Amino acid sequence: MKIKKISTDRILGISAMLISMLTLIIFIYQTDIMRVQSKLSVKPRLDFTMNQGGNDSIVILQQVIENKGLGPAIIDSIYFVYKDAHHEVSAEIFLEKNLPKTLEYGYLAQHASFGRGTTLTTNEERAIFTYHIPVTKVDSLFAYLGIVGEDDNPFPIEVIYTSIYEDELWKVASNENIPKKMDR
Repeated sequence: MKIKKISTDRILGISAMLISMLTLIIFIYQTDIMRVQSKLSVKPRLDFTMNQGGNDSIVILQQVIENKGLGPAIIDSIYFVYKDAHHEVSAEIFLEKNLPKTLEYGYLAQHASFGRGTTLTTNEERAIFTYHIPVTKVDSLFAYLGIVGEDDNPFPIEVIYTSIYEDELWKVASNENIPKKMDR
């Protein structure tokens, strides 16, 4: 048996091919890391706050939505959730249809409506509604709404939103405040 000698040119050629293949694999891996990093750098995170304030004669309740994420949140849908049904986020219409006595106890000083595609930029917050109640009617209103503790939210809201990449949907509810990833 004769042993064939491998020429230097052949060794260099095979080495160059292996280095090229390894470079391609590393390039694909780095590209994937950059894609994931790019998505994470614009990931929104919506959060709700129920503000309460006022003075000796009036109590002010305000429901606020804020984007505490790194990129803009594009709202796909937003609803009041009441008795396991979804109602459009127009506080005035919602209260008139479902809780009409709330408008007898106090009044809406401000309410907003959010359409599909509404965008909340990073650190932007918007009041969903501001409700004024005379101090003398607070206990009656809370009894009517069934509010027992400070953490009870009589007007739970649910939002489905996406980032600018629009390939992932998240759902967050005001009574949980923990975004959950949804399937498309």
